[in-house]
Amino acid sequence: MNQHDDPSRFREGEPMILFDERDRQIMFLAPADDEVVRLKGEALEGSLINALHEGELLVTPQRRRYLVMRPTLGQVVMNMPREAQVIYPKDLGALLTWGDVAPGQTVLEVGAGHGALTMTLLRALGPRGRLYTYDLRLDHLNRTRKNITAYLGLEYLERWEPVKADPSQEGVAQRGVDRVFSDVPEPWSLDQAVVDALRPGGLWTAYVPTVIQLTRQMEAISAHKDLCLAECFELMQRFWQVRPPSVRPAHSMKAHTGFIIVCRRRWRADTPEST
Repeated sequence: MNQHDDPSRFREGEPMILFDERDRQIMFLAPADDEVVRLKGEALEGSLINALHEGELLVTPQRRRYLVMRPTLGQVVMNMPREAQVIYPKDLGALLTWGDVAPGQTVLEVGAGHGALTMTLLRALGPRGRLYTYDLRLDHLNRTRKNITAYLGLEYLERWEPVKADPSQEGVAQRGVDRVFSDVPEPWSLDQAVVDALRPGGLWTAYVPTVIQLTRQMEAISAHKDLCLAECFELMQRFWQVRPPSVRPAHSMKAHTGFIIVCRRRWRADTPEST
């Protein structure tokens, strides 16, 4: 069996994550054999890195030890290069569940950032799903494209369409989509564009960080005749240290990061979908 036939071996350019003896994480893309990887002042040949199997222990010439794995999507999100804060994994899981994402759906996303939610949606939608991502900033869309390519693979770009536009001003071209997700400062400005895009019964899930934004969004949903069944909540995450005989909460926790607001699109007899 050669390297490319062994699923435990890494291909050049594939993401890998190393855990040191204190469980600190170091993520990078698998190098070419003739490249050099620097880890805490040590220069390691790419051929040494590429000879490793997933789950193997790397022992460096200076006797440092690293456990080698492929990163989970949550680890990719928290370790990938970025200039802005991403949506935390604890919220990404809830967004998928409360937004009711399933394989094969057509989804519209407003606000790409650096692609944390975009990549999460693409993974959940599967090969027959379709994702349209709107953002005002071309650099955000370009960064998201690079992250999708690096951490998911080129094949995911085939079912992703980035659009540089402002849906609050220009609307959206898509109609009859199953789900809409937004991560923008003023989601209430999107209400009509969302209604125009969503099929009856479809869900709109908005993510906002502050109480003022939460209130404005809930008020906008209540005021719109085509939106209903609004719910809002936040999530907090606390890890525990289990090292018998000591079992206690970790010193720090992921407390408030954002609010998740979900609502649905009504069917109305005077809408184009009903004719």
